[in-house]
Amino acid sequence: MISAVVLAAGESLRMGTPKQILPWENTTVLESIIIKLMKCQYIDDEIIIVLGGNFENIIPLFSKYEDHRLKIVKNKNYKKGMLTSVWSGLNSLSNNSEYILFTLGDMPLIKIETFNTLASFAIKNKTIVLAPTYHGKRGHPLIVHKSQIPDIYQLSGPGGLRTLLSKYPERVTLHEVHDEGITIDIDTFEDYNIYLKKQKGDDSE
Repeated sequence: MISAVVLAAGESLRMGTPKQILPWENTTVLESIIIKLMKCQYIDDEIIIVLGGNFENIIPLFSKYEDHRLKIVKNKNYKKGMLTSVWSGLNSLSNNSEYILFTLGDMPLIKIETFNTLASFAIKNKTIVLAPTYHGKRGHPLIVHKSQIPDIYQLSGPGGLRTLLSKYPERVTLHEVHDEGITIDIDTFEDYNIYLKKQKGDDSE
């Protein structure tokens, strides 16, 4: 019922090196997200990974995975903004998907329990657009009903899927979760070092 789309086409300009392949836990930043999605009990259709910048450096990561749900998509227009990656993901969707879970390829702190909680909530409550909050601050992932796909193709501007939320606020359901990771992305080496240490600290407890 749910397909996942991982938006990971950015060039990592602020980082200066492809952040998707930086070490994280026992794998990399991007792989840690994919592994959680593969373990999510509600992602039973497909996991679409949208790549763009640094494609040749990132694509080898996936040669070792045999999960039939994984689908790699190359967004040739990634420099034109995140919406082009959203559209690339939608272009690759199967017809079976009732919901699409969009998450970012630089947010490895989101817990698998959060993916499961949000997916379950969306299905049970038949939400149109579901966004998590942590202490009132909105974050990722977003879960969108397939009925919204035509409107997503009509979006414009630099805001990505946030534009959908701001344009149609009446369709949005907010759901508070106990996971600060929904608000944390890795944009700089300072971010990376801070949260890598935090992650290692959490693992050791």
